[in-house]
Amino acid sequence: MTASDVSLEADDRGGAGSLQETFSPSDPTNTTGDYLIVTLLSTGLAQIKANQVRRDTDRGVVSTRQLSRPELLPAPWRAGFTRLWWRFLQAGLVPPEDDLTLFELCRAPFVEWDLPLELSDTDREASLLDGDELSELAREAAKLGVRDAEADFVEEQSFAVLKAVAAMNATTDEQAQANYELLRRFLIDHTVISDKQVRDLMRRFPAPGASGQPYVQSLIDTAYERHHSPAPTVTVRCCGGCGNPLAVDSTSCGTAGCTGTATTRELRVFDAYFVQHRGVRRYIHDAGLLEVRLYDTLRAELSERVVFLQPWPGRDAFDLLVAFLDPADPDPRRPVEVWGADGKDHASPSLLAIGFRWKHNPRCDRRFLVLPMHRVRQLGYVRDLETELEGRDNGVKVIDEEEFVRRVIARARQIGGGA
Repeated sequence: MTASDVSLEADDRGGAGSLQETFSPSDPTNTTGDYLIVTLLSTGLAQIKANQVRRDTDRGVVSTRQLSRPELLPAPWRAGFTRLWWRFLQAGLVPPEDDLTLFELCRAPFVEWDLPLELSDTDREASLLDGDELSELAREAAKLGVRDAEADFVEEQSFAVLKAVAAMNATTDEQAQANYELLRRFLIDHTVISDKQVRDLMRRFPAPGASGQPYVQSLIDTAYERHHSPAPTVTVRCCGGCGNPLAVDSTSCGTAGCTGTATTRELRVFDAYFVQHRGVRRYIHDAGLLEVRLYDTLRAELSERVVFLQPWPGRDAFDLLVAFLDPADPDPRRPVEVWGADGKDHASPSLLAIGFRWKHNPRCDRRFLVLPMHRVRQLGYVRDLETELEGRDNGVKVIDEEEFVRRVIARARQIGGGA
């Protein structure tokens, strides 16, 4: 694990106080705050791991140490331990006696804890640690433990530079939006790129930064790690399904819902190739697989005279705007109806609901939270999500990706008179 693999930097900016508005309960014995306990512990674990990696990196060594008690425990961990301690006492149980005991407890699924935390059925089967690495649930919980939901070390910088490059190479807001769509799609489509592709990108987006070089180079430097190649051809192993790079001895990418098998790609290079940082792959590329699948499927089924599709409207207000056009006047500025879709692929349905907020600009007549099929097929996932969403954002319909596509096509044909 590297410092960029977790959703926060190694300080206390994701402390207990920053979570109160999300989870609301102030009484540490209140069971409705059990997700606050999970999030505080996850945030603390992420900061502990990041601190360990940072110290080892400063000494110029690769970290192979097991998770252990550091010299100074982060504030989120201390706050989470305190709340958990009260919950054990409230239940008439003996609390964990020290931090090392709690570390070991974090390796066990919640269903095996003596204390039955008030979590969804889906989440009770999960643990916070998978060996010495954060579990998928813990990574998602840690993302709620920072003030900005996109404050991951690499992810935050990549989004900021992406938006800056899009704006710098545009003279109108429409051009900036189009540039954003192209760059965002590039990050989703390309986990490994050649220096030749980088040069093509620099020609496409030539606006210079402070150094005088095209500022899009900063996006590459932020989102990718450069590797030198003495040969003009580089062979990389990657997943044939999602495109994620694979280690030499790996046969599976581990990406949620992906069933692809190992394959190889050849890159023609001048002297270097670039591999996406794990933070960008996890939070931009992997999350974007559902987003682009929705767009590509609908675009293949419906012509531009029937529906106007805009990915990431407002530079990421949500994931897909679908505007149904009037057959007599197919102008996207005067649609008959507008739907919005936000695709979400999270391990925890409850944490998804807790962190979910719909941005109401652009305005939509109907709003959908779209799930990938592998999440819908998980027993109890949709039920837990809808239960936790109740009262949080009325008017958002939870739907799977296949049903969403079917409804869009049916509505387009209805407006078009069955065409």
